Amino acid sequence: MKKVLVYGLGITGISTVKTLASKGYKVYTFDKLKKEDDRLKGYDYSPISDVEKEDKFDFVVKSPGIKPDDEIVKVLEKNNEIISDIELSYRIFNNKEFLAVTGTNGKTTTTSLISHILNESGKRAIAVGNIGEGILWQMYKNEAVFVEEVSSFQLHNTKFYKPHIGIILNITPDHIDWHKSEENYIKDKLSIARNQDQKDYIIINHDDKILSKNKENFNANIYEFSTKEKISNGIYLDGDDIVLNIDEPIKLFSRNDLKIVGNHNISNAMAAVLALYLYGIDINEIVKYIKTFKAISHRLEFVTEINNVKFFDDSKATNVDSAIKALESFDKNVILIAGGYDKNIDYRPLFESSSKKIKAIILIGQTKNILKSVSEDYGIKYFIEDTMKDAVDRAFMIMKKNDIVLLSPASASWDMYKSFEERGNDFKNLVKEREPR
Repeated sequence: MKKVLVYGLGITGISTVKTLASKGYKVYTFDKLKKEDDRLKGYDYSPISDVEKEDKFDFVVKSPGIKPDDEIVKVLEKNNEIISDIELSYRIFNNKEFLAVTGTNGKTTTTSLISHILNESGKRAIAVGNIGEGILWQMYKNEAVFVEEVSSFQLHNTKFYKPHIGIILNITPDHIDWHKSEENYIKDKLSIARNQDQKDYIIINHDDKILSKNKENFNANIYEFSTKEKISNGIYLDGDDIVLNIDEPIKLFSRNDLKIVGNHNISNAMAAVLALYLYGIDINEIVKYIKTFKAISHRLEFVTEINNVKFFDDSKATNVDSAIKALESFDKNVILIAGGYDKNIDYRPLFESSSKKIKAIILIGQTKNILKSVSEDYGIKYFIEDTMKDAVDRAFMIMKKNDIVLLSPASASWDMYKSFEERGNDFKNLVKEREPR
């Protein structure tokens, strides 16, 4: 019987323990904050309190959010192989069909879009990874095509992981506090394609400088998508038309047919179309059902309109590039609510590309003083507030007809909230309380 340690009892850890225990592994657990978890009642596992006193494990499954320089990780890696849940899923469920999506931004929308079209076209699909229940327990319980949203944290601890169809949407600096350098972050993102060969497909963003520079390092068949240029092996935006060009150019649909807004979502849609086409879904089915897909919660989600002012929740914008893409979806008069947990990233690109669109910026969270300094450098009117309620109240004080109030924090949520979902819900609830009765 294999002896396994699960380090961290979050969503990933719970999923891992349940799966390994159900498959007959001898499961040990370690979590800095708790020994047991009610979600694991009925499952056979043994909590430990001191990892240094334990014998060697066959492998250790680490929760993705735990940093590589964590003191417990440093102890464990001396004598153990440390892997992620996606690596383990590939090893113990190698008969399962899956597609993998990574990138700095757009992962959840693209993963959800692919799953939506697969299901609508009659192929059962489940979105897993950073979405909902952990990947391992979903694979243990279900027979389906698994569409995996894969983070750089998960990719960091992979060795054999190999998607037949992989997508890299974009790569911009993020999570430098975790990876310790931009180079490490890029390396982990690119590792999604490390084990692919000529039987596999990698779909990449033609417009992304980092991906274009690394094209020669891919061993799989490369397909590209672009909103800026016509390309010969993939899909591109031509005016308002999305054109598939593999054997010959074929106009598929107009950007105006989509219910999701912004050029970044055009890119997400094109990546999804390529993945589904390469998977084998009929192109007419893809076109039919892509038009029925609606925005995901907290991803440039329209909330309401009050006094001719539109409110959008983009709480998932936990980095600068994602917030830039949200701002690019609007022409002007944006009242931006930004700020949150500090991930040691540069905020200047946010203002370099979008300062003319920002009417005012309302700053909250740990990064508010950093953003204040940059706002001053670019001559942007700013307000500093303590809570989301204060920020929403300020927005109502300063907004005028035809303004846009946009929550797109360009920062993680962990300083004030447990998750970006909790932050977005707080914003939406506060706005809807102000709706006329």
